Amino acid sequence: MRISLFLWPVLVLSVIAVAGISATFSLNSLAIGASALFFFYPDKFASWCLALAMAIFAFTLPQLPALLAASTLLLLPALSLWFNPDRHPHVKLLLGAVMVAMFAGMMALQSEAKLGGSPSPLALQTLALVGLWLAIRYWPGYQPPHRGAWLLLPVLVALSGWPAALWTAAVVMVVWLLQWIGFTPQFARSRHLAVHLIPSIPFLVITWITPGQLTLSLLVAWATMLAAIWVGEYLLLEEPNDE
Repeated sequence: MRISLFLWPVLVLSVIAVAGISATFSLNSLAIGASALFFFYPDKFASWCLALAMAIFAFTLPQLPALLAASTLLLLPALSLWFNPDRHPHVKLLLGAVMVAMFAGMMALQSEAKLGGSPSPLALQTLALVGLWLAIRYWPGYQPPHRGAWLLLPVLVALSGWPAALWTAAVVMVVWLLQWIGFTPQFARSRHLAVHLIPSIPFLVITWITPGQLTLSLLVAWATMLAAIWVGEYLLLEEPNDE
């Protein structure tokens, strides 16, 4: 395998490392960005979106409460509805208004110290989610992980320990599985369902493990966004076709 195949992943990993060290964050955040390098192809736009999005995640997640960060994942199914050309503009406007109001409300609560974290990391994570959605939208067919990328796991073990390396391996396997499901003809329909269901799982799991993080305002924001997405999806499915 040519050395040039490792050049761009090494550069991206170096940027993530410098960002993590300079911000005095735990190096465990490297595990978040490292998973994107397994699917990094320099000539693919989606690969750049994925790598940059995961790098921003690595930078912002240590600055936000886990449950708040998990609630923002609902932006992914919302974006899938907003940018579908077959959707009615009134439903898009309603969904967009709800999402903007909820994110603005969470940032306002952070400014008043009624919610953990600060508005800037939340805004950056929102930008990362947009990049992640672009990567999903423009993913260039089935892209297996780089074989040489598995060499990153011993590096993560040395820097962060086994939990970070196992976390990276688990994320890579999940992305690999979702790729296979999304681009296999007999499972093509499940890709849309996965985009709508998977973003809800982290919020529910964190709530179950650490219920102390759940506040009424955060629960209302998450439930409102989820209801808006599912109601919007229902209305769009019920729309009559224009002849």
